[in-house]
Amino acid sequence: MMKGNNEFIRHAIDVKGNLQSVPNYIEYGEKSLDHLTNYFSIKTIQTIKSANKVLEPHCHTLLYQLVWVTDGSYSVTIDDKIHHLQKNCFLLLYPNTIHATSFEENPKGYSVHFSIDFFEVHEKGTYLSNVIKRSTPKRFLIVKIDETTSYEINVIFNGMEKVNSGGSFLSDELIRTYLSLSLLKMYEFYGLLDKNTLFTSSQTIVNRFIQAVDANFINKRSVSEYAKILNLSEGHLNHIIKKETGKPAGYHIRKRILHEAQRLLIYTDSSISEISYTLNFSNPSYFFRLFKSLTGTTPKKFRENHLKENQLQLD
Repeated sequence: MMKGNNEFIRHAIDVKGNLQSVPNYIEYGEKSLDHLTNYFSIKTIQTIKSANKVLEPHCHTLLYQLVWVTDGSYSVTIDDKIHHLQKNCFLLLYPNTIHATSFEENPKGYSVHFSIDFFEVHEKGTYLSNVIKRSTPKRFLIVKIDETTSYEINVIFNGMEKVNSGGSFLSDELIRTYLSLSLLKMYEFYGLLDKNTLFTSSQTIVNRFIQAVDANFINKRSVSEYAKILNLSEGHLNHIIKKETGKPAGYHIRKRILHEAQRLLIYTDSSISEISYTLNFSNPSYFFRLFKSLTGTTPKKFRENHLKENQLQLD
């Protein structure tokens, strides 16, 4: 089983708000590089399991990870929640999502890692490209596929693995085609092809705003600062964000700060005061009030509850 969170040592944060001592791997244990280009890899879940019974919390800063489960099950902890992946399930992890894996009932399937530039050689600017780069608050998707369609997807992944190991001079082109097909099937079942989720100009602004918040939330807290980044008026930005999401722009900024605070409370033993200063609060009391207003509980209680839940899972 996974270690209790209280066993993790204090973690440092860089200026972009990324956790530094949660391991950042290329895939499974290989220390990540500062830059990865044209990267693609496919492995069977069986191969991964034979080398790793448990994968402790880590992230892939530069890569997307796509998992397809063909049989059995295993659990993946994403931030602070455990998800059980069953047969015919997709998992898509966005870059920099902290996750840990515990293999359960003899899982089978595939795990793919890819960089966005590998994927975008032909897809850049397309609907699928816009979707795959979409920054969502969840940072992951889990999609269950029906039995009939799963047969088609198995064929796609089998072909992807065969081409990857075959050494054809067209292998990259063929792999991109297989990868695009698998993602399209996943998104079709997720419902992103519904007419209400097409990428209108307003939705594009929402996506750009979420991406800007993700990159700047440590140092930029006001809606006016993000309006300037997006070259929009503050009023127009607020109108678009609220119309498309049901919440004002300021709410999304605060939720991103909360998400990082929860990660720090779970994955570090930093004091609440230290976390407040890490998140650029001038006074811990401001951080305390924001956290409680958004969650209904205090940072201390949130940490205690999570440790208690984690201990129950270990028992």
